Amino acid sequence: MRPKLDALNGLFGSGKDFELTDEQYEKKTGAPLPKSSYYLLNGSALARRAKENGYRLELIKKRVILTKIGE
Repeated sequence: MRPKLDALNGLFGSGKDFELTDEQYEKKTGAPLPKSSYYLLNGSALARRAKENGYRLELIKKRVILTKIGE
């Protein structure tokens, strides 16, 4: 599935740094982020679009601690 990157034009057009989670990216573009970190940062459509607009992608991985209550 190809991402609809035009949905990110507002972010690229702002000229300011921005962050997107993988969930936000998928919701906006209709496609998941590529699984390979190298491909995501260097060969993906997102990487090309970022470069065209003067941006450099940086991958930030964060651990999330979930609290779940149940039986």
